[in-house]
Amino acid sequence: MAGMSTSLTSSQVIYRRREFNANSRVEYTLQQNGVAERKNRTIEEAARAMLEEKHLPKFYWAEAIKTAVYLQNQASANGGVSPHELYFKKKPNMAHLRVFGSIVYVHMPKEKQRKLDAKAKKCILVGYSDEQKGYKCYNPRTKQALISQDVLFDESASW
Repeated sequence: MAGMSTSLTSSQVIYRRREFNANSRVEYTLQQNGVAERKNRTIEEAARAMLEEKHLPKFYWAEAIKTAVYLQNQASANGGVSPHELYFKKKPNMAHLRVFGSIVYVHMPKEKQRKLDAKAKKCILVGYSDEQKGYKCYNPRTKQALISQDVLFDESASW
């Protein structure tokens, strides 16, 4: 051991010079990152509640999480100002919000109908579109996702 030189990494040198105390988080102790972990737990609980309320399978968990985040960004936070309002400098319009997992009847345009096809398809509301103004709907029978504004809601019904 004698005669061996010890070299320090650049970050160790900086920490020693400035007297930083560099501690990493202990594994499996989520409470050390309290704010982020609480936010994640709130989102997970909201998603779980949305799925349970409409008796939807866990298959929809990703859409439920995305919708929970969307709703939290629209809602007022501390001080009565929402993240949406902070970013866009105007209050969000909440009139379009509907119950996650409710039955949605999506109107099918004439161009997509054949002679005796139904004029609407029964789907499940699974969120809000990022790209367009519209609702994300999922048809479990055909396993297709649709985005549409031309919809009728039955918020009291479940699939």
